[in-house]
Parts: sequence; C-alpha cells; structure tokens
Amino acid sequence: MLLRATAVTVAAISLVSRADCAFVYGTCSIRNLLGYFTIDSAILFCLVTAASLIWVLVGAREPVWLLGARVIVGSYVILSGGVFAMLMSAAGYTGAEFLVPMSSRVLHFILPGFVLLDLLTAETSTRLPRALPLISWVFPLGWEVVTLIRGNATDWYPYFFVSPEAAGGPAAIAAYSAGLALLIAGVVVAVERLRAAAVRTVAGSRRSCRTGAGAQGRAAP
Repeated sequence: MLLRATAVTVAAISLVSRADCAFVYGTCSIRNLLGYFTIDSAILFCLVTAASLIWVLVGAREPVWLLGARVIVGSYVILSGGVFAMLMSAAGYTGAEFLVPMSSRVLHFILPGFVLLDLLTAETSTRLPRALPLISWVFPLGWEVVTLIRGNATDWYPYFFVSPEAAGGPAAIAAYSAGLALLIAGVVVAVERLRAAAVRTVAGSRRSCRTGAGAQGRAAP
C-alpha cells in the first residue's frame, strides 16, 4: 500500500510539474500536452491506482476489473518508458538535441519501475480474463483516432509515427499502429504472467513455511 501511494504521489507531482509549461510559462499548449500518450497513461495510472487504494483502505477485495485496469494501464506506462528510451537513443545516434525535463524523466523512467514493482508485489491471486490483451487496445485506438483527427485540423502531432508526413503516409501509420498494437498486447501478457508467477511464488513460500512449522510442532517432545 505504501509503495502504491508513493507511486501515485510521485506521478501526480510530476504531472503538475510537467504542466508548468502551459500554466506558468505559457510555452506550450495544455491541449498538446494532453495529446502525449505518456501523459495520458500517467493520468490513467493515478486514477486506477487511487481507486485501488480506496479498496485497500475500506478492507475490500480488489475487483477483477480494477486489477485488470491496473495491469493494462501499468503496461502503457512501462511501454511509454521503453519507447521513449529508444527515441532518446536514436536521437543520440543522429546527433539531435533531446532536452528532457526532470518531470518527464520521472514519468518515463522512474514511474515504470514503481508500476512493475507494485504489480509484482500485489498479493492477489485473482485470475484475469484471457481477453485482457484485446481490451488493452481500446484506449490506444481511441487515442490514435482523436490524435489523427486533431492533427489534421491543427497540423500538430505528438509523435512522428502518427504524422502522415513524418511517418510516410497512411500506409506507414497503419504499419506503425499494427506494430504498436502487437507490442502493447505483448507487454500486457508479459506483465500479467510475471504478476501471476510472483503470486504463485509467494503462495508456495507461505505453504512451505506453514508445513515446516507444523512438522516442527509435531516433532517437539
């Protein structure tokens, strides 16, 4: 619970700090800022994690839909960090300048670690539906549709792979989208399997401890 609360606090502070370009300095548009998938993923993370904390505080069992949402949103956060790291590496090879504020570094590199650690230490044996990877496509698909419509109207795109000119046309955007969809589904599957394996490991360790304690009790004179 403490880890989860810390992660939400760090994410919220970073989001507020990242938005200072719009509300303090006036150097960016809040609408453009909300167009970034990383920002949207961090906002979703704050919402679903805050909801899970409420369930913990009231002593109720976390429902399947909420755990599934945390796995999906957590996968978005992890994937955003990975893709951003690759973009930074590519910029280094091309000699392009890549200025990254501290708040953005936290959202891309530190928050994914919090997310993964929290999911792996969450002691819940709830089985999630097999359709979870398909469900994970709903938000990215909606995000891309809105991004393309808005980009066509404003001529601004948050990433090159959703820009018809930068990506190389509609066919290239479709190819990038298909690749990212498979990547998202793959990350969701990997995160859920890691979470389930961690739960089984903890449960097995507890059974072994109880069995050992029981054997010692029977052997004692």
